[in-house]
Amino acid sequence: MDDNQVHLPKANILVVDDTPDNLRLLSAMLTQVGYEIRRVINGSTALKTAQAAPPDLILLDIMMPEMNGYEVCQHLKASEKTRDIPVIFISALDEVFDKVKAFAVGGVDYITKPFSEEEVFARVENNLTIRRLQKQLTEQNVLLQQEISDRQKAESALRLSQFYLDRFKDPIFFVNLNAQLVYVNEAACHILGYSREQLLTMTVHDIDPNFPAETWHSQWQELREKDSSSFESIHRTQEGRNLHVKITFSYLEFKDQQYLCTSAYYSNPIRLG
Repeated sequence: MDDNQVHLPKANILVVDDTPDNLRLLSAMLTQVGYEIRRVINGSTALKTAQAAPPDLILLDIMMPEMNGYEVCQHLKASEKTRDIPVIFISALDEVFDKVKAFAVGGVDYITKPFSEEEVFARVENNLTIRRLQKQLTEQNVLLQQEISDRQKAESALRLSQFYLDRFKDPIFFVNLNAQLVYVNEAACHILGYSREQLLTMTVHDIDPNFPAETWHSQWQELREKDSSSFESIHRTQEGRNLHVKITFSYLEFKDQQYLCTSAYYSNPIRLG
């Protein structure tokens, strides 16, 4: 490993206790296993410190003068900036500790004095892990909501596009690499005499004799290389009539799929002889 590599702390922990010896002991315990520790000796300073730079977790003594741990926790949970920070209460074995109140004001756990390293490490790491998972879940939910929103916008745009294309006076056909008709507008259905459902089960070969299945892929490649252009051909209606048609097309790639987007301009139909 590179000796110059920067080692980031496992987490940032704020320790709040009015007894300096407790601060030093907890700080030494947690620093040795990779946590970054900030220490304050009263509740009002703790609130200012947490607001200025929110820690990942707070170890909070209950019995402090002026503002006890319950009050500090209530203030933390009342602020949008600090409400999600997990708070572990600190209590001495001989102190009266109201566990119900501790959890009611927003605490997530507690440790007792004198400190056991194993207990401190276990409770700190467990609650940091829970917090990390909660944050990941929140972030994933935000991404999911954004994805849903983007999809809804895309679907709305698609519906608007289809609404416009369906009312376009000239026939419109979208064709994929396999010669399948993947979109037709109402004008195309009206002129060729097929329903939309029928056309979307058909291929170019079914309506244009100049594009037989045997030569389709080579013809597709030629059209793709032109990118956009126009040519003349014949379309066959459901009734068996041949219509002379001028086709204008553009090549399009969308979500790794290839399409030819074509518009058709028909002259007077000619009956088969």
